[in-house]
Amino acid sequence: MNYAQLTISNPMTKAITSCTVKRESRQSLFITHKWQYLCLHVPLRVGVVLLALASIPMAAHIPSVGEGGRPSLAPVLNQVKDAVVNISVTTRQNYRITWWDDWGRLNPQRQYRDVQAAGSGVIIDAERGLVVTNHHVIAQAQKVVITLQDRRTFDARFLGSDPTTDIAVLQIEADDLTDLVLADSEVLQVGDFVVAIGNPFGLGQTVTSGIVSALGRNQVGIVNAEDFIQTDASINPGNSGGALIDIEGNLIGINTAIISPSGSSSGIGFAIPSNMVRTIAEQLIEYGDINRGQFGVRIEPVTQAVAEGLELSTNNGVVVTEVIPNSGADQAGMRIDDVIIAVNGKEITNSADLITTIALLRIGQQFDLTVIRNGREEQIEGVVQEFQKGNEILPGISVANMTSSHPYYGRIRGVVVSAVDSRLSQSNLVVDDLILEINRKSISNIRDLESIDLEDRPLFLRVLRGTTQFRLIVR
Repeated sequence: MNYAQLTISNPMTKAITSCTVKRESRQSLFITHKWQYLCLHVPLRVGVVLLALASIPMAAHIPSVGEGGRPSLAPVLNQVKDAVVNISVTTRQNYRITWWDDWGRLNPQRQYRDVQAAGSGVIIDAERGLVVTNHHVIAQAQKVVITLQDRRTFDARFLGSDPTTDIAVLQIEADDLTDLVLADSEVLQVGDFVVAIGNPFGLGQTVTSGIVSALGRNQVGIVNAEDFIQTDASINPGNSGGALIDIEGNLIGINTAIISPSGSSSGIGFAIPSNMVRTIAEQLIEYGDINRGQFGVRIEPVTQAVAEGLELSTNNGVVVTEVIPNSGADQAGMRIDDVIIAVNGKEITNSADLITTIALLRIGQQFDLTVIRNGREEQIEGVVQEFQKGNEILPGISVANMTSSHPYYGRIRGVVVSAVDSRLSQSNLVVDDLILEINRKSISNIRDLESIDLEDRPLFLRVLRGTTQFRLIVR
């Protein structure tokens, strides 16, 4: 098993500098909003990419311009590029300076400085001035300035953000805007041509092209609710929040992250599909937050051993290991050893599929589950219920003890983040994070929190997210 270095490049999450991650290959995961671009040398290969694109026989329709019908993306880009904006973020970073005074004593002093960062965004409603971007681009921002392609600048108003899906919505007051309508990402197929537009390395608007490499990517470890479009279109630090469009100029995704050993593009980029963006953005615009519910089951993936034990013909789906009493699942008649294989007709192949699907449903919304019970396929109607928050330890952050069905139960001690209200929380914690330590004191259960002054600042947290441990400072 190799180890890789995980770098969170957003200066606003400065407490998470780096940590060691077990991976099958020596790669580093970089959130694509990064400001250390001055020390990077990135050869520009846009011409090579476009040349290769033009020389391949294409089934998709490509606009033509000029005599001889020269293949070009220019006609499409001229219609959409003004909808992609540059985002400049100012955050307040504090640090400690310590020196010896005249009496030989250590004299620590806290200093503050403003840190500048850059990202991208997409105008999705020109009339109302609504701009969608990534949560990690604007998290903990003191000031956000949006620059249009005609060089006009506007202070942005924060409407809401969702760390679970890494989506945020801003608003500006401006006239003569161009917007991109969110298309239906369900019609995408692997092999479709796509174009990425953004602000890599703070250079200004840049266009790159490629194809859809994969769909429905999850278990990547970037956020909790993952259903990414994977593309080989060149995406670099600063592209976060930018547009991924199809060959006809439809907005089909918001660029979010890359996997790379160097921090720059290596042909593996991820975008949030437009259908997820639409669902989350509508709630953020209306309520300023995502009020998620729960169904009330504990689940595990269907392994080969589970499939054999339950006499299943496939390894797809998730098996129910616990039904929470009085929950929506309990009321719907769910049972232990039920295997969930689809929700609203959408196939469920693993735990991440189910988590993401339920995370996008609203409280009170009904949905249809397809389950295998005792070897027979059955249909069950479920309802999303309000999440029971439990114990609030920080503004907007609630925790609960680990249950026996938790995958880390008995192996790691800690408390589980059970609910996050992004309107109140400034900690960058997300649901299902495990808090292992606070101020260097190990946390085994909620009772251990009673001996810690949670009002004191800063708080030093050690957190486990998936398979990744990192330090987090709450100020």
